[in-house]
Amino acid sequence: MARDFIPGRREPEVPSGAISYFIREALRRLWISKRTSFVAIAMIAMSLLILGAFLLVSDNLERAVERWQGTSRVTIYFTADVTPQQIQAVDAWLGAHGDLARRKFVTKEQALTRFRSYFNDLSDVVSQLDENPFPPSFECEVAPRIAQSGALAPQLTQLRALSGVDEVQFDWEWIARLRRLVGLINIAGFIVGGILAIAAAFTIANVIRLTMMLYREEIEIMRLVGATERIIRGPFIIEGILQGIIGGIVAVLLLFALFATARSFIVPARSLLWGFLFAAFLPWPKIAGLVAGGMVAGWFGSWLSVRERP
Repeated sequence: MARDFIPGRREPEVPSGAISYFIREALRRLWISKRTSFVAIAMIAMSLLILGAFLLVSDNLERAVERWQGTSRVTIYFTADVTPQQIQAVDAWLGAHGDLARRKFVTKEQALTRFRSYFNDLSDVVSQLDENPFPPSFECEVAPRIAQSGALAPQLTQLRALSGVDEVQFDWEWIARLRRLVGLINIAGFIVGGILAIAAAFTIANVIRLTMMLYREEIEIMRLVGATERIIRGPFIIEGILQGIIGGIVAVLLLFALFATARSFIVPARSLLWGFLFAAFLPWPKIAGLVAGGMVAGWFGSWLSVRERP
């Protein structure tokens, strides 16, 4: 006589040998139902690929922020008609202010060389101009504690008022904006990836439910011979987990392929965009997190299917 599943009744522990049975059965059912399983794996892979893309961008931006925040920079750009006397006056002013005394003068020729090294694709455009469009400038290294304290604000105001000065840029302001951008990218990635992961979990739930319908007779026979509900449901749970793991691995492989393609064909090796977005791939903890996220989504989808008696 078949044993009915009674909610709240404690099921016997699963024997140790049952785990290998669960895995074998899950793999067999994945192969038999490979078309429907492909849909679930593709949904998981797509959601994790989008989440991984957001994480890749934010991770590289975060590296750039950490690299820059070690020393902040104030850049003083001169007007096109600046005179040597005005440059000397600004140099003397910077030397008299200790927070800005660590300075380096960048000539117009040096600025042009930098631009060509950062933007190889635009170097031909600059060569067609009649004259060098880049102004000379001073670059001042500022300690992070000074940059964060706000003590530079009055000095920068005075600096902007000096004769021959066209613009003053403070890198710390850009770093703060970049940090806010990284936070927004992370939030957007988790929201979009989370929504898609939930949709993928429900897809897995439907796939597992369909598989349970196909194996209804086999399930009834197992009940007749005394199999517990855990033994019956175990392969379906493992099947969902395997679908999630495979989807996570596929997502990581696709993301790495896109990353390698971008490094090879899209971005010049010495451009600023390279340093921002394509400096390095995701670290191993985040790669493992993506695969684990697929596993959790697969488990949740299969749990949705087997929580009621098949």
